[in-house]
Amino acid sequence: MVDDLGRHSHVDALLKAVGPVAGLVIADIGCGEGALGRELAAQGGFVTGFDPFMAPASRLAVGTGAWQLVQAAAQTLPAPDATFDLVLFVFSLHHVPRGQLAAALAEARRVLRPDGRLYVAEPVAEGPHQYIVELFHDETEVRAAAAAALARHAAPHFVNQRVLSYVDVRHYASFDAFAARMIANMRFNGYSEAAVLAPAVQHRFAETAARYGDAFDQPVRIHLYR
Repeated sequence: MVDDLGRHSHVDALLKAVGPVAGLVIADIGCGEGALGRELAAQGGFVTGFDPFMAPASRLAVGTGAWQLVQAAAQTLPAPDATFDLVLFVFSLHHVPRGQLAAALAEARRVLRPDGRLYVAEPVAEGPHQYIVELFHDETEVRAAAAAALARHAAPHFVNQRVLSYVDVRHYASFDAFAARMIANMRFNGYSEAAVLAPAVQHRFAETAARYGDAFDQPVRIHLYR
């Protein structure tokens, strides 16, 4: 059974799924520039972001919590065993190389405390945003590999599992705004600026805007393991 959380930002969906994070020690794996981690720190979490492509950043007080960034890959986390109350993969598990997925999930288990939780949020290949982005960045295969890895390497090793869904609310006032967001994400993905700006992409954007206005929502599936 899938619990539908409705339309939310990433952080609001996470808080609905896991509850308050104040006082929790959190690992945000594949964190990018750390926007999610800083929001959770503002809610009182003590967050360490791990990303292989970002320069490290020293611990910073944010609200009642703290945030830092460590340059590291998911399969080789520089953290002791049983460090974290909560480990997150938010739109990041499918970026782990297929041959390293088992190792990345083993690392997540290793650094979790015995009563810790693993939270994995992955985009679903449907909806207005997907309809446009699939023209230049089709992640169907890597997302399927991530889902298979969860079923094989995560689910059997936890006491229970919840599956939830939400819609990631995305607004673009124009194609230029959409293109700027996609181009800014190129360093984490394997597409080009020319691919984003292609006439077929602009056509689909206009078609979708005519139907949905400025809302280009992205459905998301959450797997929450304890």
